[in-house]
Amino acid sequence: MIETRKQENRYFTSDPSKMLGKYTTSRVIRTWNESYVSEDGQVQSLERHELILDRGVYISNDVLTEIKFWLDEGSLSGIEVSNQKRMSFELENTRMYPFRACVSIEGKKHSFLLYASSVTNAIEIINDYVELNYTGGFFITELKQLDYCVILVDKLKTIRQRNIELDIAYLKDEISVEEYINNKIDETEHENPSQEDLYDDTLKLKFYQIGAKILMRLDDGKDIDDEEYNQTFIVKTFSATRANMIIEKYLQDQQELRYQESLEHPDRKFVKKTIMSFIEESKIINCGEFIPKVFSEAYKTE
Repeated sequence: MIETRKQENRYFTSDPSKMLGKYTTSRVIRTWNESYVSEDGQVQSLERHELILDRGVYISNDVLTEIKFWLDEGSLSGIEVSNQKRMSFELENTRMYPFRACVSIEGKKHSFLLYASSVTNAIEIINDYVELNYTGGFFITELKQLDYCVILVDKLKTIRQRNIELDIAYLKDEISVEEYINNKIDETEHENPSQEDLYDDTLKLKFYQIGAKILMRLDDGKDIDDEEYNQTFIVKTFSATRANMIIEKYLQDQQELRYQESLEHPDRKFVKKTIMSFIEESKIINCGEFIPKVFSEAYKTE
């Protein structure tokens, strides 16, 4: 007969007769208090712990004798046992990794990118998000943790967006004429205003998988302290060139965070470097939507 959790009989007991022939479900630890005199002459109490048995140990007569001794001694109140030998256990993870999911909603296939700490966590996040944003029945058809990468979404301001903000600020008298003229950018000077520099919100955003070589260099003219490494990014934007701009902005922001932390902790020495990103591989991947990371973080295990 194949054993599964469906056939498991698990319970906590302090009765030795109900332990014999069973297995420990978790580590058995006895606990007691020891008194000692502190340096100021006060009597203090210290809680002590000792591992007696590991999980998955078969409780034979010899093992039961040891358990009974600690039960009678008072440092053990009881143990949880099972009729099945279970020795491994699922580790808890708090770090969030990128996942890709395929979901069938009313018979139509949808794909999502998201951050989650585990497969179980990802399923919970997807269920919540789909229930809130879609209509009809659905089920998850595929779920895969991606190789280490960073997911980024295009939030950079374009020339047109910056010019519009300048116009509004000037009309509200929030900036001077001189500031307005100095910061205004002539859109007609750019070679391809319909794409790169003048990104129109009506353009369709795509997910670009970018294999980038990152070069970090000190501004001292020497290359002995240069740092170079490769990293994969998935960027939601409208061109690979702009994706690279977003990658560099992300890396610069991360560096600034570490620098500010070093100012708060003088023992952590940190030197800023010039960061450059070079595209080594670029392709468009088929994905419909990125579930915002802030949404996933609500499910982050503390």
